[in-house]
Parts: sequence; C-alpha cells; structure tokens
Amino acid sequence: MKYLPALCALLLLPFLVWAQSDTGSFNIKVFGAEDIVAPTAPGTLTASAIATNQIDVAWTASTDNFVVSGYVVYRNGVAVSTTTHTSYSDVGLAASTTYTYFARAFDPSLNYSSSSNTAAATTLSLSTPTPDTPGGQQGTASRVVLHDLMIIPGLSTSTFYISTARPARFEVRWGRTSSYELGYVVNDRFVDNYQTTLTDLEPGTRYEYEVVGYTPFGKASVLERGHFTTLSQSDFTGPANVNRFKAVGSGDDVDLSWQVPVGEQYSYVRIVRSHIHFPTHPLDGSIVYQGTGEGFTDDGVLRQFSPVYYTAFVVDSAGNVSSGAIAKVYAGDTGVVVRPGEGSAPPTPGSGTVTEPNSDGFIPGAHVPTGTRMPDISEIYLIQNGNQISFDEEHIELDNAEAFTLSIPKSVVSDNLKTIVVTFTDPTDSRQTSSFLLRINKDNTAYEAVVAPLGLEGMSRIIIDIYDYEAAVIGTFQKTVSFKTKTSTESVPIFPDRIISGLFLVAPFLAALFAGVLLFLLYRRRKKAKA
Repeated sequence: MKYLPALCALLLLPFLVWAQSDTGSFNIKVFGAEDIVAPTAPGTLTASAIATNQIDVAWTASTDNFVVSGYVVYRNGVAVSTTTHTSYSDVGLAASTTYTYFARAFDPSLNYSSSSNTAAATTLSLSTPTPDTPGGQQGTASRVVLHDLMIIPGLSTSTFYISTARPARFEVRWGRTSSYELGYVVNDRFVDNYQTTLTDLEPGTRYEYEVVGYTPFGKASVLERGHFTTLSQSDFTGPANVNRFKAVGSGDDVDLSWQVPVGEQYSYVRIVRSHIHFPTHPLDGSIVYQGTGEGFTDDGVLRQFSPVYYTAFVVDSAGNVSSGAIAKVYAGDTGVVVRPGEGSAPPTPGSGTVTEPNSDGFIPGAHVPTGTRMPDISEIYLIQNGNQISFDEEHIELDNAEAFTLSIPKSVVSDNLKTIVVTFTDPTDSRQTSSFLLRINKDNTAYEAVVAPLGLEGMSRIIIDIYDYEAAVIGTFQKTVSFKTKTSTESVPIFPDRIISGLFLVAPFLAALFAGVLLFLLYRRRKKAKA
C-alpha cells in the first residue's frame, strides 16, 4: 500500500520543479497537472562545413516553463538526430553538396517548439586546396596545429586529451618501441577536442607514442612524438580536490575562488569552463586558468553565456587528476550559493514542494528508466585512513584533519547515468556548500571523489545527486556526517599519589616478609649462643 501513491502518480504527466531546504538547493521531479506549454524555439542556428563529409550545426539553448529535454535536428526537412546538447556533427555527407538545417526543442511532455532559423552549408570539395601560408598557432586548411596535449597515465590504461586550433581527425599510435607495434586508434569525426583511452597496458612500463592529425582534405602531419609511463601501485592514487570552489558573478565577469588542498603534493590547478555542462576532464571545454594560486577573474564571460559551468581539477606530478570541484553561475547572480544542477534555469526559492528523504536517506526522482541500476545506500562508501564506512551506518564520524574519498562501485550504477555530483554543507555554516564530480577511477571499478581535509568541526550534510542522460535527477542520497578533531592516544603518567597508593597495597606483604627475616636471624643467633 505504501507504493500506491507513487503508482498513481506515474499515470500523470511529469514536470520539474525546484525545491529548496535550509542547507542547500536541489532539483527533483514531481508529478502534477498536464504540461501544455512548449519550449521556446532554439536561437541563432549556424551550420559550418568542416570537411568533405561533415557539417557542424550549433544553436543557442531553448527555455521552458519546467525543463527542456532535448532537441531534434533536421537536415533538408528530415529529422536526422535527437540530442541533449546544443550542437551536432552531421557526418557521412557527400562532397561539394549543400545541406540546410533547422532544430526544434521538446520537453518531457513531448511539447515541441517552433523551428529555429534555417542555415545552409556546403561540404568541402574533394579537390586538394592550394597550400597556403601556415597560420602559426591557428593552423590552416593544409596544416593541423596542436594546441594542447595531456596524457593521464593509469595502471593498465592511459588517456590522451588532444586539442587543436581547428577541427581535425586524429590517429594515436603506441608501442614499446618507436615502431608503435602495439596498435593505433582513429576517430571518424573532425573535432578540435578529442579524447581516447589506451587499454591493456602494463603497470610501470614506458611506452612510445605518436599523434597524427588529418586536415579535412586528408593531409596528414605528425603533431607530437614522445613517451609516457604507466603508473605503478605506489603512485596510483589521485590528488584531493580543491575546497570551497566558488563562482560569483560581478557584472559581466565571474570571480573564481578556491582553497588548494593543504599538504597535498600537486603540480597545478586547472579550471575549465563550458556553457553546456560541467566539464568532466581537463580538456572538456575552455581552459581559463592554470597555476598554483587561489583566485582568478574570468572577464566578460557573462556577456556571452548564462549559465556558465566551471570545473577545477588538481593535477599532481605523476599526472593523476582529481575528479573535479564544480561551480555554476548565472548572469545577475547575487552570490547566493546553491547546489549545482543540470536544469535549464536557476532555482526559484519557494517554487516547489520540499521532498524529505525516506528512512534510508534516499529521495527518488520522478521516474527511473526501466532497467536502470541505482546503488543501494549500503553501496555508497566513505573511505578515510584505510577505513571503509558504509553510507547506511547510523552515526558516521570523520577526522576533520584527514582527506577522505567518497566511492560508489561502478557495477551498481547503470552506464546510461550521466553525472554523479556530491555536495557537502560547511560544518560551521550550512548555507555554504562545496560540490564535486564523481569520476570513474583509473582501474575502472568505482566512481570516486577525493575531498581534502575540511579542518572544521561540526555536522555536515552530504548530498549525492545522480543524473540520467537527459540531465534530470533520478535519485538523491542524503546523510549527516560529524567532523571532529581526533585526539591521539597518550601513555598515562604515573603520579606520586598513585605510587603511594600502590605502596599501601603491598605494605602487609612487606611487613610479613620483614618479620619473617627478623625471626630467622634471632633464631640463628640464639642457636649460636647455646653452642
């Protein structure tokens, strides 16, 4: 009977509301009256020819009275793709051919917007272009210029993040020698940011690699040659995230601040920005800062985008990268800190009904897709100093002077779940929060985030939001944790009064021993006198 209200609610059409509590803001789905309001039309759609077989389409985001679920992209009047992003790469096209595109947005109730503007582009010709003057750091149609390359080694895997000034295709070759005999990977789209992971590598082993870039006309050039070494067990642990990562709007600028992890051996902090989603790796967006400081101003960004998503990564000398601390800011923000969500609009205080967690600390979303694996609360762990504490323990106490890891086994989470975010309220001020991404670890067994020592005593509320591929919260876990200063165990000093007390305990025995010795001596003396 306790599930009857939920079953009845499933018969209604969903809509999204924002709810707030005293210790953080979070979005959940609830069910109510029919939603008949369609999203606004996507704006400023553009189409750009990238290669002989590829055109990239991009547009500005739509808005909805509740939430935008996605977009349908049309080529020559026919739907060719559905996406949750605000861009799409159309591949497999014919060379020297003109195509027209427009897009429509839709919400969870399948209300479709009117069409965006129509844009046309013509794929490039198969004829090879006349070589032009190299464009320095920007590259040209006949030359690919490498902008950034980061290699993140693991025990048996290593991930390449490649960035170029202009779209290109990439080939990564690797081996134990410069013959690159172990294999190669090639992507099929022209992009300016590319990520690939090499697998089946040996721990603690040096590998040679080569990165080749291809222009849209098929011109190949070697972008980088070098070597990397996979991690051994001793340098496998990633660094802790920064603490108190904040993004506050100041006119058109965004003031970023954070605290570097105390005592951590790290090389630098890299902050990456996106206007679509929270960046999930160090090249997933625009790099706005890299260094060892604790503050930076991103000038003028709110004139172009709102909201803006930031992720701060800590990188150590072994190439390990933290899971990422996150923050989000809207144009006109007043500096109020809210829990980052993936919704299409900022939360409105008092606009929804606050849903309290059940006895297990779990708040279900409005709809969990069929077959979705969600973790049980007992399968969420806090790990500190080698101790693994399950989230379902009644009283959890952590040392405020030690880093700790939040971990969820990969096997208990469906692959279609998009993002896992953990938020901590400040133990001394529940209005202040810090949020982190949980990222798959290097041995591919768990989603994890390492949190630097808080250094504060008090009660903190830990909130875990799990998002699906539509960027909607399908479940929230909550737990209250106590942070305390652990006192070291010291030997108990022996004071004089304890010595005296001990003497009183042995006094009768000593007196009896003394009397016995005295009687023995008197007996021997008397015996000698008689002799």
